[in-house]
Amino acid sequence: MSGKGFWNGLLNLVYPKRPQCLLCEQPLAEANEAVCAPCTVQLRAGIPPFCRICGREMPEPDICSDCSWRKERFFHRALSFGPYDGRLKDAILKLKEERQLELLPLLVDCLTEAYATHLFDTHIDCLVPVPMAADKERARGFNQAERLAQGLSERIGLPVVPGLVWQGSSRSQVSRGRSMRLASMENSVALSKTAGSDLDGMTVCLIDDVYTTGATVNACAKKLHSAGVRAVYVLTAAR
Repeated sequence: MSGKGFWNGLLNLVYPKRPQCLLCEQPLAEANEAVCAPCTVQLRAGIPPFCRICGREMPEPDICSDCSWRKERFFHRALSFGPYDGRLKDAILKLKEERQLELLPLLVDCLTEAYATHLFDTHIDCLVPVPMAADKERARGFNQAERLAQGLSERIGLPVVPGLVWQGSSRSQVSRGRSMRLASMENSVALSKTAGSDLDGMTVCLIDDVYTTGATVNACAKKLHSAGVRAVYVLTAAR
């Protein structure tokens, strides 16, 4: 160890650094926190009115252009906590790209609030996480949709059913256009081996971190209906 490293280590022992907020890197008031109060306050919930199908913020209650364009829709309605920007976007990216698992409770809080706001009077039987390609999950170390579903399950008491698996390419959909996304989705999602017996006749809520174009959740919903699911709702942290 260099002399500088030794003295820095000694100083940290004598005067330990205060833990920092994972989003703004400012000192935290409490050591057991992951995000400071100001950043938590900046997590903006969506402001109605919304698209009646996908939950996008709209000038007035209506169906957005994306949903009007979609010829087939296999989910009943998609809902989210808030728009994919600001601190909410920061939290999701740090969770996925920097593997900051300490941010999971914060995002589960967002999902719980969205569930309580939008689905409190809807009968839901179980939660189904959106699947991830096996090689991508190995590289990241976890499937964020699965972790979010598990966290939400603990809050609201609904079981998590792993009814879907990813069998297609792990190539990211972010850089693809609409037509390429739709073309690749159909064969990328499959039912798990026990999906039929576990999901027949159920009303399920698909869980993911972000709703982008809806191509992925629509493909997932279509597969779930083939297992005998009665209805599919979608819940994400961000839209």
